[in-house]
Amino acid sequence: MNAAFAIAIQTIRASLRSRVFHVLLTLILLAVFVLPITVAGDGTAVGQVQISLTYSLGVVTALISIATLWLSCASLSREIEGYELHLVLTKPVNRFTVLAGKWLGVLAMNGFLFLLAAAIVFSLVLWRIRQGDFSKQEMSRLKNEVLVGRRVYLPEQPDYLSLARKEFERRKQAKKLPEAYSPDVVIAEIMRQIKARASEVPAQYTRRWRFTGVKSPGADKPVYLRYRMYIGTSMSLSEQRETQGVWAVRDPKAPQPDSYAGLPQKVMTGRFHEFPFPGRFVAEDGTVIVTYTNQDLQKSSVMFQMADGPELLIAATGFLANYSRSVFLVILQLAFLAVLGCVVGSLFSTPVAVFVAASYLVIGMTVQSAVQAPFANDLGKYEYHNVAERLAHYLAIGVSKVVVSAGDFDASSIVSRGRLVTGRRILAAIFGLIILRTVPLGALGFWFFSKRELGTVIRR
Repeated sequence: MNAAFAIAIQTIRASLRSRVFHVLLTLILLAVFVLPITVAGDGTAVGQVQISLTYSLGVVTALISIATLWLSCASLSREIEGYELHLVLTKPVNRFTVLAGKWLGVLAMNGFLFLLAAAIVFSLVLWRIRQGDFSKQEMSRLKNEVLVGRRVYLPEQPDYLSLARKEFERRKQAKKLPEAYSPDVVIAEIMRQIKARASEVPAQYTRRWRFTGVKSPGADKPVYLRYRMYIGTSMSLSEQRETQGVWAVRDPKAPQPDSYAGLPQKVMTGRFHEFPFPGRFVAEDGTVIVTYTNQDLQKSSVMFQMADGPELLIAATGFLANYSRSVFLVILQLAFLAVLGCVVGSLFSTPVAVFVAASYLVIGMTVQSAVQAPFANDLGKYEYHNVAERLAHYLAIGVSKVVVSAGDFDASSIVSRGRLVTGRRILAAIFGLIILRTVPLGALGFWFFSKRELGTVIRR
């Protein structure tokens, strides 16, 4: 263990002398101090903080990730090519200790830099908020929507496929199907019709949503309902206008079982809106029932897309704690990049190691697109044009189960929107990405490194 720490310290010292590291460090400092101050949003407090967090934290993460990958690739490969590692291995130090020490040194240095940069970005964002001339209403919205970690609850969705199949069987028994038909095509069309009817609320009609598993924040603490709706079937913002209706939440403690508290609202369609209601409307079993009655004066229907809510948002933690969770995920990302760089750096020369590591990351970023490349119909079945396309798709699915994508660790957009970085996501990153994928990658790399004949390396 002392040998590993000694190698880690030596790695840090060697990295500090690297010119590439100096350039990246300069860019990191510029991103840390300049971006949070100069980046402008839409003029509102919410927009300013969201833009500052997204750009500043994103750029800093990208630069330090590049520095981590470069240093971990170059550290071992240069020492092998310079015959420095040959001298180290003549001492009672095994190759695993060398790899562990290099990985620890790169991670410790770049992890410390990122923690320092993240702390500065956090401080500058809060300082800019205090210096901004924002109204009390804007500051209240900022604290409720961004400077918080809110847990998201989505409404129950019906089993559209099961409903479509039942309707198909009903039409089949009633002999209301065309003479020549494909069951999959008919079921898919029925399912599209059911989804369209479920998303539409005609004038003077009421739509109902049921949420389950909602954890009440307290009887008097707020639960926020967020939604966006459109007038008619067009999603064009130029065709949206003001409409009105009544949102209602069922009161679980009222004497009547179907007692609702209504909230009339007049809003502009095509935009997101939020309103709070007390936590006492959350039933003891975690159920919340919400309805919307369309009272549009022009008798037009309104549409609710699945991605636009409604959804319930409940504050689960403060901004600092939520921000710290996203920072922890970036540290895990740096740990993965350091493993990747050390593995390829121990096997190849510096240019080849950087190329291999970059190729791995490109595959990780694009493999999901390859998985989703074949056209999937409404029934979830993939449609292949030939055998080669089927084999390529199966290969992409297999690769996606093994390769790690650096984007899987990113949570900056979640934090900037005030959404909670959940413990489930952190555990998925630790076990799914680090333990099940990164550790085997490191073990495989060490096995290859242990078999490599360093004496055959020729300096060019």
